[in-house]
Amino acid sequence: MMNQLARVRRVSALLLTLGLLFGARLVLATPIELLDHRTAGFVGEAQQGPLDEPVLIESYFQFVSTFGASGAGLANPYLAPSVAAYFMNIGTRLYVVRVAASDDASLIGVQGGSPGTSTGLQALREVAEVSVVAIPGATSHAVQAAMIEHAESMPDRIAILDPVSASDINAVGAQRAALSTTEGHAVLYFPWLQAAPDGVSQLLPPSGFVAGLFARTPRTFSPTGTLFTGTSVSLGLNSTQLGALNTQGISTLRYLSGSGVVVWGARTLASDPQWQYIVVRRKASAITSSIAAGTQGALNEPNDVTLWTQLRNDVGSFMQGLFAEGWFVGASANQAYFVKCDETTMTLTDIAEGRTIILVGFAPITAGEFLLQRIVLQRANTTGVGAGEARSLMLAPRPSPFRASTSIAFELSDTAPVTLSIHDIAGRAARTLLSGAVLAAGHHEQVWDGRDDTGATMRAGVYLVRLQAGAVVQTRSVTRVQ
Repeated sequence: MMNQLARVRRVSALLLTLGLLFGARLVLATPIELLDHRTAGFVGEAQQGPLDEPVLIESYFQFVSTFGASGAGLANPYLAPSVAAYFMNIGTRLYVVRVAASDDASLIGVQGGSPGTSTGLQALREVAEVSVVAIPGATSHAVQAAMIEHAESMPDRIAILDPVSASDINAVGAQRAALSTTEGHAVLYFPWLQAAPDGVSQLLPPSGFVAGLFARTPRTFSPTGTLFTGTSVSLGLNSTQLGALNTQGISTLRYLSGSGVVVWGARTLASDPQWQYIVVRRKASAITSSIAAGTQGALNEPNDVTLWTQLRNDVGSFMQGLFAEGWFVGASANQAYFVKCDETTMTLTDIAEGRTIILVGFAPITAGEFLLQRIVLQRANTTGVGAGEARSLMLAPRPSPFRASTSIAFELSDTAPVTLSIHDIAGRAARTLLSGAVLAAGHHEQVWDGRDDTGATMRAGVYLVRLQAGAVVQTRSVTRVQ
């Protein structure tokens, strides 16, 4: 790796010299590195230690010396044994946020206006490297919905949820039905397991064990396998039950003779089928977070063709490296991924407001069928919407599982002219649903029937929904299924 960086620096120095000689503006190549995924964040009650502050813990011994080992007398006693389970399952780095109580408000917390002022779960927003979050043993709908919102708002994260019951399969089915995440930012495991991660055998929720399994599993593989120190499960599941839970997106634990307690499923709670597998969610999160972190230098450059060309090269080199390591499906790079950063990925408004937008597609399951990721680099010295202009929020498009239609919802803060259109992944317009229609503030919804402007049925695939409200443009992807 060091030899590669040295070669890059030598080439960059040569290019800089040539640029100075010939008067051209050059943007130097910047290698993008894959971010580490082995850091988790836990929230819960403990006997001692700082409150509402993310504390880095790198061993169970360090946790005990900081927060104490016993959960006796606590309303939710599962933080300490879950931390032990995390490290016993080869977890390496863990941020722990101790809260004063286990009520919903304390666990969810509030987001402060400055560093160090957030509480509960919201305090983990200040730790960029966290990739999974858990609140062991907390199963109220309010807390788990807040965990999902947290993970979705920080899209390189996954929330690991515990089942509301240790062994009631119907209760867990109802729990899952009430939870929703479009792009798979949450996972739910069932049932609980008997284990002794801290030396005392007890019935424990699975989230701490699973977080350690996530840390030890490369992102190119599904996080399945043995949960260390597990000796049994609270409910043995038959094949019919396993199939039903799998269909709902609930990942299961089983006891297998000779292997112990193993994770048997690897699905998310995604409502969008392209995000139903944990391995796909983890790959996408790794790609977007790594590109976003590795391209921050672009914010110091003029937002023009020279920069876009270099970003395509830098991101393309990063994606080619992942392709060589087996991250994508496809016999060639063209079948496995693409990178776009040009006048088709951003509007004149985007450019004027300091946004550089990179569109990346990769094939996680089938060659040539790309899952789209949009990385937005926003310059701090520009403003998105001026005073008096409408702000808009486009919600995730909702394809109907029963008919060839997609519901597209959005919200306006004020009256504004709205244009809503469908484009293919190359940016070409295919269908206009609204064209400059003046809409009042509030919630609006349009239905795309799956046809283009000529009335022809469009083929299955990934498309872009583009919403322009006043001067503000937003784009979201949607998968059309036939």
